[in-house]
Amino acid sequence: MKRTMLFAATAATALVLTACGDDEDGVGGSFEALDDGAVTETPEVLVDLTGELVDPEGSVLSTATFTSTDTGTEIEVEASGLTPGDHDMLLVSEGGCTEGAVDSAPVADLPALPVTEQEIGQLDTLAGEFDLDLLADEDGTSLIVLPLDDEVLAEGAAWSACASIEG
Repeated sequence: MKRTMLFAATAATALVLTACGDDEDGVGGSFEALDDGAVTETPEVLVDLTGELVDPEGSVLSTATFTSTDTGTEIEVEASGLTPGDHDMLLVSEGGCTEGAVDSAPVADLPALPVTEQEIGQLDTLAGEFDLDLLADEDGTSLIVLPLDDEVLAEGAAWSACASIEG
């Protein structure tokens, strides 16, 4: 009985001393605090790229946003002023939304952008993992919204809308 009480008293004392001890590793040992209490560990920041979605004449229709997540790259496209219907989209390796961009090397096929009768399109999709730094490199990348089969475009235009992603 004396041993049990001695063990319990020793364990309780050790627990109190441990709880009151000076923890040099910071809170929970996961952050290192400086003398002034500032945290030195940088929180994870998600990469986010945004490009203006423009029509062939250069009018801004809205935006395309690429966000790096733990499960892939989230692509969010919002547009107004497009012909109603489901517009195919491509991500291509040439930035600048030039007329020839539609013929450049594809980076990814994307789901179609549904455009309502009110000429509003919105798509939020999770694509495979892309290195967003490479999408915004010196050559850039273009997100191209293709025209519908019967859609009439401005002379020489190869796409309905385009967002240039450049660094």
